Amino acid sequence: MLTAILDIRNITYALKQVCSNKGSGGVDGMQTDELRDFMSTHWSSLKEALLNGSYQPDAVRKVEIPKPQGGTRMLGIPTVKDRLIQQAIAQWMSGLWEHEFHPHSYGFRPRKNAHQAVVQAQRYLEEGKTYVVELDLAKFFDVVNHDKLMSLIAKKISDKPTLKLIGKYLRSEIMTDGVSSQRLSGTPQGSPLSPLLSNILLNELDNELSNRGLSFVRYADDCSIYVRSNKSAIRVMRSVTKYIEEVLLLQVNREKSKISRPTASTLLGFSFYKTKGQWRIRIADKSLKRMKEKLRTLLPRNKAQQVRTLMSGLGSVIRGWVQYFQLGDLKSACHGLDELLRSRIRKLFWQCWQKIKTRMRHLMKLGISKWQSYQWSNTSKGASRTAHSPILTRSLSNKVLAKMGLVSFYQTYRNNVEIQQKLF
Repeated sequence: MLTAILDIRNITYALKQVCSNKGSGGVDGMQTDELRDFMSTHWSSLKEALLNGSYQPDAVRKVEIPKPQGGTRMLGIPTVKDRLIQQAIAQWMSGLWEHEFHPHSYGFRPRKNAHQAVVQAQRYLEEGKTYVVELDLAKFFDVVNHDKLMSLIAKKISDKPTLKLIGKYLRSEIMTDGVSSQRLSGTPQGSPLSPLLSNILLNELDNELSNRGLSFVRYADDCSIYVRSNKSAIRVMRSVTKYIEEVLLLQVNREKSKISRPTASTLLGFSFYKTKGQWRIRIADKSLKRMKEKLRTLLPRNKAQQVRTLMSGLGSVIRGWVQYFQLGDLKSACHGLDELLRSRIRKLFWQCWQKIKTRMRHLMKLGISKWQSYQWSNTSKGASRTAHSPILTRSLSNKVLAKMGLVSFYQTYRNNVEIQQKLF
């Protein structure tokens, strides 16, 4: 099997994937744009070391990133050389497991995505299963039991060199501030192999839930179960938690796991509401709040002099956000975000025009009469109040800001809807 994994066709495709994904380098400093040259020179010796079992993976570089809900998430960044080998292993192994994965597992799988998971959850609600058991696995990628995971892999793969190589990647050292330490559990996020390994382990949970006749959706370590009564939800929460901890040897975060109703539940950034007897998808309150905070971060008051540059960088952020959340009813949310965005931009322009003469000159350029510009330039209002007053809502109107290149949430949403209507 290892010979097939290292076949030049599989390696070539893996090389293409790693280079297209880019990402930062590992502990050796090599970047993805250097990988092709490295492979053309060293592939023969690298392949020989892999086949004879002498290859030892490099340490993984530890990086901690903030989580939206608070706290940090640990990422393990392998060297690009190890990312290539792991990608090759993942490509080959996914073909063996994909047909065995449960249809309601949507994370890190071909032709599966988060939107499908949310739509499936909506179907459960329409069936009357309106009590949601939201399971949160505590630091899942950090606590995966290696022995449990390897025993599941060994049921499908009997090739010892391949098993030995996967085991080496699971146990590879992790480097923090130049100091390496042995890893005894977990499969850190950041490697091409981790998503597949997590699905192999959590497929056991999927099968258990399916055997119990439960309705669920799972995306990576995010799992929601839908039942018809609060009594059933309590029973399911207790029994499934016991299974996860005693059989899969994982940890359930009891503080974050909860039983909720659809309107208070959160699934992959979405929530639900009921209107005219039907359940509809909406953006979750937390997701909307995070976007508002992001806009404030992207448009800081101390960067007023660069307001036009900041505006030009917002387009990709807004389009990407709308593209993901347009599955839900987004109209009112987009209007609210546009109002916040425009007031923030107007405030920055006013702060940029610090002097009275400068303000007067810019207002006149925007079509305001000389006398009105003089009056408005001498206002005693602060920047925030001015941004919401006719001084700037008339001079820097929505049309003017659009001509300056400011991308609108609502207009982006509307354009996307029109394109979809034409296609379907």
